[in-house]
Amino acid sequence: GGGGGEGDEGDCGAWCKAAAVGESAAKDSAAARKGKAGSKKAVAAATAAADAARREADKAAAKWQDGRRHRKLFSEAWLAFLRTPFPSDIYRKVLTKMHSGVMPHMPNPLLLSDFCTASIDRGGLDGMLALNGIFILMTQHSLEYPQFYNRLYQLLDPSAFHVNNRKGFFELLDIFLRSPALPAYLAAAFIKRLSRLSLNAPPAGCIACITFVHNLLRRHPSCSVLVHREAKGGEKAALVARDAFDAGESDPAKCRALESSLWEMETLKSHYFPQVSKFVHVLDKDLSDRVKTQELPVGDVCAASYASLMAEELGARVKTAPLAVHRGGLTGLFASPLMQQCFGGSFKWNECRR
Repeated sequence: GGGGGEGDEGDCGAWCKAAAVGESAAKDSAAARKGKAGSKKAVAAATAAADAARREADKAAAKWQDGRRHRKLFSEAWLAFLRTPFPSDIYRKVLTKMHSGVMPHMPNPLLLSDFCTASIDRGGLDGMLALNGIFILMTQHSLEYPQFYNRLYQLLDPSAFHVNNRKGFFELLDIFLRSPALPAYLAAAFIKRLSRLSLNAPPAGCIACITFVHNLLRRHPSCSVLVHREAKGGEKAALVARDAFDAGESDPAKCRALESSLWEMETLKSHYFPQVSKFVHVLDKDLSDRVKTQELPVGDVCAASYASLMAEELGARVKTAPLAVHRGGLTGLFASPLMQQCFGGSFKWNECRR
C-alpha cells in the first residue's frame, strides 16, 4: 500500500509539475503576443510620424517651388533695396541690369517706374539707362509716360560726348529714335539738336552726329525741308539772316526746328579734321541719291575716339604726298604788310627759294 501511495504521489507530483510548466508557457506566449502587438503599434506610430514628416517636407518643397511666391519675394527684396541709399558705382550697375535681370522676374514691373523716373535726373549715361527702363515699361508693360521724348531731348547736351561708355549712350539713342512713326516736328527737333551739338563736339562726336542726321533724314522724308526748302513758286527760298531754331528751348514741340535749315552740315564741310569733312560730303551725296544708299551703322561710328581716328588716318594710303619745300618761296603771316607795319624796319623776311 505504501508503494502504491508513493506511486500515486509521484504521478500527482509529475502532473502538478506539468501543469506549472504549461501555465508558464501560456504566460510566455501571452507576453510574446503583447510584445508583438506593442512592436506593431510602435512600427505603426513610426510610420505615421514618417508620413507626417514627409507630408510637411512636401508642403515646404511645394511652398519654395512656387514660382509666384518666388517672384513676389524677389520683388519685395528689390523694392526694399532700391529704397536704401547706395554709391554711384552700384547705382550704375543697378540701372544696367534693371531691364534684363530685374524686370522680367517681377510680377508687376510697373513698380519700378518711380525709381526709373527719378534716375533720369542724374543725366548722362545713368539718365539714358533709366530712360531705357522707362522705354521697356512703355513698350512691354503699357506704361504711359508722355514726357519720354522731352526728357530724351534734354539729355542731349555737350556732356554726352564725354561720358563713360559713350557707345552705349548713342546706341540707346538710336533705339529710341528708330521708329519711323515719330512726328515730323519731333524728328526735326532731334536733327537740329544733334546738328547744333556737332559744331562744338570732338571729331568722333561730329561723326556720330552726322550719322544720326543721315539716318533720321532717311527715316523721315518729311524732314527733307531742312535740306531743300523752296518758295511758293517753286523757286529757291531766300536766305534768312537768323536761324528760327531755338537751341535753348527744352520742349522739342516749341523749338521751331521745321522752320530752320541744316546750315551746320554745310559748316562742317570746312572742319579741321579731314574725316569729318569727308563724312559730310558723303552725307550730301547720299541725300541726293536716296535709292542706292542705306542707313549707316551707329555702333561702329560711336565707338570711335581720337586714337582710332588718328590710327585710321595714319594708315590710309595717300595717292599724292605733300611736298616738304615751297616752290615759290615762303609767304605767310610774317611777310604780310601788317607785320611790316607793326615791326617796321627791325623785322626782315628772308625768302627761301629753291
